[in-house]
Amino acid sequence: MSQNPEAQQTLDDAVAETLALLTGLDLTYAPELERYRSITRALNRALRANALENEWSYYVDTVDLGPVISGGQEMLLTNLQRPRIINDDAVRLVDSHGLVQVWAYFLPRDALHKYEAQTGLWCSVTQRTLRFSRPFHPWEDGWRVVLPIMREPIMFRLPAPNKPVSSAIRKQLIDFPYPDVIVARAAYMYAQTDPVMQPRVQTLEGGFKDLMYQIIERDTSISDTPYLNSFTLPLENGLVPTGERHRHPHSDF
Repeated sequence: MSQNPEAQQTLDDAVAETLALLTGLDLTYAPELERYRSITRALNRALRANALENEWSYYVDTVDLGPVISGGQEMLLTNLQRPRIINDDAVRLVDSHGLVQVWAYFLPRDALHKYEAQTGLWCSVTQRTLRFSRPFHPWEDGWRVVLPIMREPIMFRLPAPNKPVSSAIRKQLIDFPYPDVIVARAAYMYAQTDPVMQPRVQTLEGGFKDLMYQIIERDTSISDTPYLNSFTLPLENGLVPTGERHRHPHSDF
């Protein structure tokens, strides 16, 4: 995710900012010392916790699962590929030029079999499988399956204790577009573990939540509402059925 250079913070900056929130002093610690490592762990916990806010909007991505094979109906997922199934997310079949040819919207697993006789394409997800409502047609052969996913935030990986910390790690940027939110959350989480700082937990929590809600307000309410397709069942008959009946009942039969 691209970030505004004016808002970027390195690991060194984030540790110093967190200590400033906790103590009110401009303190610095050597990366090899225990306090630096403890603050870094708090920053990692804050990143993971913050990724759960606002429907993972900050860490959405896509992954190419490979080519379509005529007659196939399932694709395997790894434990690193967490499908994003929120609002209008959908799987795409794209051609060799990257243009979307088919949108496959998500359905509940127990409803997918009801649409296997229809020409449209839907899909559902189990823990390790992406299954489509019908086998792929021959003319879809060679297209690629693109899945929307929710990636994990990038952590700060420190070496073993008493080992020197490289400048590359110390200059790594916080994986969030507004790092002050991560710093505020890390200070609040760290204060809960320190008996001396526990009286400040509620104050730090209030400051963090105020900032978090301001960011969500900025990114959602102060912008145009995205277009969302209304959810409709893919029924193919009216009140008086015409044509061939499906192998399963519809609500209008």
